[in-house]
Amino acid sequence: MHHTEHDKSHNTSIRMSLDYIHSNLDSDLSLEKLAAVSNYSAFHFQRLFKEHTGETPKQYVIRLRLERIAHFLKVFPNLSISELSEDSGFASLSTFSRAFKNYYGITPEEFKNLPHSHIRKNCKTNSKNCKNNLPDHSEFWSKGFSESEIMEWKDKVEISVKSITGLTVAFISTLLDDRDAITHAFRDVKQVASARMMINQETKFMGMLLDIPFITPLEKCRYRAGITVSSTMQIPRELSTTKIPHGPYASYKVKGNTMSVVKSLIYFKHSWLDGSGYQLKDITGYEIFDSSPADRPSEQIVREILIPLK
Repeated sequence: MHHTEHDKSHNTSIRMSLDYIHSNLDSDLSLEKLAAVSNYSAFHFQRLFKEHTGETPKQYVIRLRLERIAHFLKVFPNLSISELSEDSGFASLSTFSRAFKNYYGITPEEFKNLPHSHIRKNCKTNSKNCKNNLPDHSEFWSKGFSESEIMEWKDKVEISVKSITGLTVAFISTLLDDRDAITHAFRDVKQVASARMMINQETKFMGMLLDIPFITPLEKCRYRAGITVSSTMQIPRELSTTKIPHGPYASYKVKGNTMSVVKSLIYFKHSWLDGSGYQLKDITGYEIFDSSPADRPSEQIVREILIPLK
């Protein structure tokens, strides 16, 4: 086997383990379990995983579990911390609370009550973890996220609510802030799918945003590049699958780069959702492209943003 084929095989196996982690954060994610999913020895898997992600499997799992709870604390403030800890993947409330404070430097209750703009500067001064593990909001907003610019989206988007039937999506995972990686992921999806006659006139190219940049550093925000497929279709090993549940979704169209999409999401949350009578059902957002992002830069394509509601 050539070196590039070795690399491709390793990348596929690590990607499969990442997708397994993302789908099973509240389950057993021991090193032995993840190594078995990837068909590697525990030693070999841990080495490859750290080369691929920059983190050990344990560090990666703990970070995702804590960031998920941090997302929920901000997006679903009516949920109690004890309720959230039950599905956190930690053995007990005390174990979760200790891990959260060790990672962020403040307790879950303190984190829940802080406004987004004050999370970093209100971290306890005796802990470096909080500032190390949260995005720098001043830097984040300096990329063009002024309040007046956000409000301009009132004239740019028309938000409505529509019902979506359940969809099955075959995808490849990548990172949100790497435009080239997203383009390559869509190209890989298209190449694999085209070779197996999986693409037809009904196929839609879709993206899935799994993290919120206010909690997860932008360079670590997860993104899935995919296409819609039949639920009965046999999916090749190179692709993973997920289901988008049926139900009501906020819908609007936008054109632009990743920052433009995030700005539109901020406008949606603070200027539309809060007065709509709806609540977010999940923190995952979806986008449907009106043409293939494998063939031209995604910022040149109109995309429909879909946000699950209840």
